[in-house]
Amino acid sequence: MWALVIFAVALILRLAYVFQAKSVDPVFYQPIMDALYHHEWAVSIIKGGWLGKDAFFRAPLYPHFLALLYQIFGINLLVPRITQSMIGSLNCVLVAMIGTALFNKKVGIIAGIIASLYPLFIYFDNELLIPTVLIFLVLLGTYLILKLDATNVSKGAWFYTGVVWGLAAITRPNVLLFLIVLPFWITQKLKNKFVTALLYFGVGVVVMIIPITIRNYMVSKELVLIAWQGGTNFYIGNNPDSDGFTAIIPGTRKTWWGGFNDAKRIAEETLGRTLKNSEIDQYWMKQGVQFISKEPLRALHLFIKKTYLYFGGQEISNNRDIYFFSHMTYLKFLIFNLPLFQFPFGLLFPLALCGIYICMSQGPDRNHGSKRRINIILILIFIITYALSFIIFFVCARFRLVIIPFLIIFASFAILFFIDDLRNKKYRGLLIPLIILTVTYVFFNANIFHIQQYNPALNYLTLGVAYQNTGKTQEALESYKRALEFDPNDAETYSNIGNIYAERKNFIVAKQLYLKAIEIDPTSAKAYNNLGNIYFEMGDYEKALECYHNAIILEPDFQTPFYHAGLIYKRLGDFARAESVWIRALEINPGHERIRRALERLQHP
Repeated sequence: MWALVIFAVALILRLAYVFQAKSVDPVFYQPIMDALYHHEWAVSIIKGGWLGKDAFFRAPLYPHFLALLYQIFGINLLVPRITQSMIGSLNCVLVAMIGTALFNKKVGIIAGIIASLYPLFIYFDNELLIPTVLIFLVLLGTYLILKLDATNVSKGAWFYTGVVWGLAAITRPNVLLFLIVLPFWITQKLKNKFVTALLYFGVGVVVMIIPITIRNYMVSKELVLIAWQGGTNFYIGNNPDSDGFTAIIPGTRKTWWGGFNDAKRIAEETLGRTLKNSEIDQYWMKQGVQFISKEPLRALHLFIKKTYLYFGGQEISNNRDIYFFSHMTYLKFLIFNLPLFQFPFGLLFPLALCGIYICMSQGPDRNHGSKRRINIILILIFIITYALSFIIFFVCARFRLVIIPFLIIFASFAILFFIDDLRNKKYRGLLIPLIILTVTYVFFNANIFHIQQYNPALNYLTLGVAYQNTGKTQEALESYKRALEFDPNDAETYSNIGNIYAERKNFIVAKQLYLKAIEIDPTSAKAYNNLGNIYFEMGDYEKALECYHNAIILEPDFQTPFYHAGLIYKRLGDFARAESVWIRALEINPGHERIRRALERLQHP
């Protein structure tokens, strides 16, 4: 009964958020960055086949999960969110079940209720991102391990438990660090019966990973275990300019594909040859290692900073500002970022530390014997290894979501401990836990590195882009104007406003805005391309070609200026040059259908 109540409460809150976000958040139907990447990957799976054409850059399970939903229900951005709301609600029940298995039913129920109310779970269950599915797999895998013991060394049970953890690994390879350490825990728990458990558990994990490795080799002739982004991410978090959380390689574009292509281009230009994916990964990994070896003190300081940010109260945003966009919904009443009050994580983590201290320091009456203690050690091993697997790279709020269910369980145990001792007037036993709570609360809410992520100009720019993409140009203009109030020197904002005026055929104003964007940022290939389009429309082909040429120099992988330049050459009757430009563009991206069709019409009129 309690499981049904927790599930129902969680589902109602999540669905309420989904439909509220659908009505007030323009980004709901215009995903950006990683969410957009996952969506586009899922669509490409449906249209281009499930096998794909290259080794996976990122772990494949979540995009294939999305593709499965799209295949069944059609390409619909609402269905995945409703599905994830149900999975997220089930996660709350799993939290309660694990809390019950670790401690007792009361702890489990409180943990499940807190998980159902936890605002960051509600927020990310609505995002086209990995955490919801990953949390489900980790919680299910953890629960299965906890239910297995020395008296139940079932081959099938350990195999299927391994399968669940293998699925988690191909969702987020960071799990592999935990799986490397896990056998040592299993040997301690099962004593002389661990061999069978390890064998079948390992086979279960491998059965899920090996097909991905084989597939990567088949399509790329490269040995890539799951994905090849590790080196890039390592350098992002370990370079002289790294702040520990900004997911951009210095000197690359801020857009997803722009940054991806720049990382590849820089590596190839440095080494002077075309590189395989694994070689690009190895290049950036070596750059990160060189930074650590050359500047160990600076690297150590960065590691300490990342550790603090990972466990600190502030929610470090990655794709878009969590505080700004969540506050468009009822979550504004549940998420705060105030001086010394960064809720909820700023309170949850200190409470969890109290719970960990209490359950590890108290006697059998609190800890229920050595079996309970070794199970708690399992959870601590996961928290530490999973956290470390991100801290050595870079950190953000969603990278710690998977450990939060376990922190909630420890925090629930601490809450009940405090209530029990207060009720029984055992005040002396509260002293050390209260000291831990107070000191860690102040420390992790103090923002000692003075991180100020709030960027209203970027937030309103993001809103403007979403409104513009959905045809709400007036709302887009209002958002862009708000963005310029906070940052009057943002080139992208001027360029986007120029796009609106260009669509309205007001070419004079559009031209002035594009020129302003180029004045602010002479490296903006899009601004040059858009300015070229204006000259094209005005019949000034010479200036248009000059703009397209500048755009191509700035971004050699930007196909749009190639396409438009070819159109001008064709209009001028220079068919040979038009053909040459379009062939060059297709060499960069053979999949550009508009250029391919234009070339076919040119060659076969």
